[in-house]
Amino acid sequence: MPTLPLPDKGKVRLLSLSDLDGRTNAAKAARALIADLESDLGGADRLSAAERALVVRAAVTGAMVEHLEATWLSGGEYDVAAYTTLAKLQLRLLTALGLQRRPRDVTPDLTDYVAQAAG
Repeated sequence: MPTLPLPDKGKVRLLSLSDLDGRTNAAKAARALIADLESDLGGADRLSAAERALVVRAAVTGAMVEHLEATWLSGGEYDVAAYTTLAKLQLRLLTALGLQRRPRDVTPDLTDYVAQAAG
């Protein structure tokens, strides 16, 4: 696996998914899985910070697993140990989040309900 380059001088700048332009297939796949997982868990606004972090880790890991699968299926060589490690990691992350869908809270806000009923 490639290693991350270290900066020559100056401050270390940590990158996040929001720093990416998102045009690569891997970024699109990760963002789509993030949205799907958030939806399955009842919506992004209902997740704790820890759950949000696990969702991102699971989605990025999923994009890496998908890349290794596509490499193998197209006849390329890939690291079996890396694949199994990543697949198991994704399973652990998804299991920690829960594999069942959570219902969304569709109860209207009381103020909005009264205003709508009055109008």
